[in-house]
Amino acid sequence: MRLNSVLHLIFLILVLSGPRAVLAQSCAEELPLESLDCIPITQPADDPTLIPDWFDSESGISVTPVYYGEVFTNAHGGIATDGSTQYEGLLNLSVDLDFEKMKLDIPGRASILFQNTHGRGLDEYVGATQILSNIDSFDNITQISELWWEVELYESGITMRVGKQDLSNLFLTMDYAGDFINSAFGLSPSAGLPSFPTPSPAVVFMTEIHPGLHFRVGGWDAYRSNANGLFSDNNAALFIGEMEYNYTTPFRDLPGKFTAGFTYHTKGVVPAGKIPRAFGYYIQFEQFLFLEADSTDDQRQGLAVFAQHFPTATYGSSPYPLIPHDALAGFVYTGLLRGRDQDVTGAGAGWVDLDQGGTDHEVMVEVFYKARINESLSIQPDLQYVTTPSGIYPDAFVAGLRFQLDL
Repeated sequence: MRLNSVLHLIFLILVLSGPRAVLAQSCAEELPLESLDCIPITQPADDPTLIPDWFDSESGISVTPVYYGEVFTNAHGGIATDGSTQYEGLLNLSVDLDFEKMKLDIPGRASILFQNTHGRGLDEYVGATQILSNIDSFDNITQISELWWEVELYESGITMRVGKQDLSNLFLTMDYAGDFINSAFGLSPSAGLPSFPTPSPAVVFMTEIHPGLHFRVGGWDAYRSNANGLFSDNNAALFIGEMEYNYTTPFRDLPGKFTAGFTYHTKGVVPAGKIPRAFGYYIQFEQFLFLEADSTDDQRQGLAVFAQHFPTATYGSSPYPLIPHDALAGFVYTGLLRGRDQDVTGAGAGWVDLDQGGTDHEVMVEVFYKARINESLSIQPDLQYVTTPSGIYPDAFVAGLRFQLDL
């Protein structure tokens, strides 16, 4: 999708997401309430979203639409620069159901996530293994990405979540890396795990062993593609376990988190060939180094760092590109500028060891500034530099702008 073909869409979204208190006020002033020509808007003036209040009340139904749109260009290197300025968008529409609040005779809660992507990413122009955007679905999708039910098992302290779900919602996530755009800072599609854009059915068990110490384990249907429907029919499964420890430092009470986990893929068969078994482990570290004096638990302001290492071993030849080792590190500062307490700036780097020829490695560096314009809109300029994309292409420089609308 070219940029000029989506300008009207962006304008429409911006108009719809703006506060409608002015419309409601003019309606009340110009015509009496008895007039059938004017229907007053009952939504409070301080709520700029499109979702009515009753969805956020004690009814047990919560609807959350979020739209991401971005324009990126490959300014130098990679595969090609001609025609590389592209627009891409993602609509997330989540519906969360609390059965107890809904007064239904069903325990626990459920969640549904609808996703639509449109436009075009830069994958074919840059050729990077660490996908440049975490909303790049390669082929445009319109699908129910998640549909799961969660319940506590007999008041045992163990929670079970079953259904179609994205692995990155519970595993392999780093909170302080969440505002980066490159998918490597979340869970890149190149990792071959059941995450965006191809989540899959799973069963997950979670428990809190001790305050601040959490354990999770799950099993997924592995290597599912959009063409395969609900189940992959690949005869392959993924098992993952993770231990998470949240703490505060003895001095200054600075929050931090340490995470360790493992992954195991069983053997299977896909149209491209046989899948060998594979084993991996990962460690993650997140730590605030400095908190501003007016920080709160709900709005932390200051400097935080994070790092991750995720080596994997594959026992046999694989039809997929292999990434034996990867590593991430970076920092973010929330509220760097005076009077901009919710803005986030960050810089980070990702490295992958490859088995594809050429230099057999790729390094990505990203810097960004995410500005909170109002309660609904954020704007984020972003720069990325990739050395030898996939180990075989010239160094690439990518620049872009993302906006996020909480509808």
